[in-house]
Amino acid sequence: MGRTAEKDGARWLGVNDGVARATVEVAIRSALTAQRDRLALLQVDIASDDDWPADLRATVRLAERRLLANPRSDISLTLDPRVDQDFEIALALAPFSICCTGIGTDGKFIWDANDTGTSAAFALTAAEELAVRTAIAGAGGDPDDLVGLVEHHLSRRTRNYSVVGATAPATKQWHPPAGWRAYEHTVQIGSGDELWDAASAAVLSWGIKTRSGFAVDPPLEPGQSARPGERYWLIARIGVIRVREPVEIITTVSTDNRAALAYGTLEGHPVSGEEAFIVHQDDDGTVSLTLRSLTRAGRGVWRGAFPVILVAQRIYRRRYLRVLLPGEQ
Repeated sequence: MGRTAEKDGARWLGVNDGVARATVEVAIRSALTAQRDRLALLQVDIASDDDWPADLRATVRLAERRLLANPRSDISLTLDPRVDQDFEIALALAPFSICCTGIGTDGKFIWDANDTGTSAAFALTAAEELAVRTAIAGAGGDPDDLVGLVEHHLSRRTRNYSVVGATAPATKQWHPPAGWRAYEHTVQIGSGDELWDAASAAVLSWGIKTRSGFAVDPPLEPGQSARPGERYWLIARIGVIRVREPVEIITTVSTDNRAALAYGTLEGHPVSGEEAFIVHQDDDGTVSLTLRSLTRAGRGVWRGAFPVILVAQRIYRRRYLRVLLPGEQ
């Protein structure tokens, strides 16, 4: 299995920058059609940053009536892809909605269209990828505009913060730089070499994140550790919205009594800064987990959402501090 592949042979792809709007729409809809048999649930926000196209207004009204019939819904309509009417609603509105998500039969999300269709990503098998490329070509587009999400979008991003390495995961004492929202907290998670081995391996392979509800793309092979310089998407779910966070491994530490992973944010991340997960074992065998982070508001559209992001950050920190406890793994 390649580093960009899922267990079912699918790999994440997106649409090239600057392509025609028609190509984006075809890619979103053809990916949804190709993946239909693998989808268990669709969620579509009945909201758009632009006016809905005139030929979709009847479908929008139908979707709005469905929302009103469910008092627990806000703007997100849950649809069953096996039901033709549900699928047609998703197919029609996906390129224009602010947020759409497709959940696979294994419970993982495999199709995503956000920001009024301008941000899209699909976990496609080889056959599905061929179907999407064929659809793009049939609509007059370039099939090569369907590109690997990781290779294309991560390699071109720059770090969006300046204090690279400032979480200093190799040191016991930490002196965070001024001007940043600094956080450090340590909890004991148990004792013994067996726990140490499991906890240190988890830290070095993104285990803190994945056990807290994040997906990591590309996923690591079993037994593999992340390495400095590697870039990933950390995929978080906040309510019905999934946020893809581009990051780079800044440093790792692996000694007899200390294991750590520190990653920094890249352009497009909701915040700017660095976070480190550190596991350390004392002479008496006690194993502890330390979290360190430096945070500032992100740029662009994310700056206004910073207060909400800080709330989500606190929730995830509580998860991080629990996930290595015996019985939680």
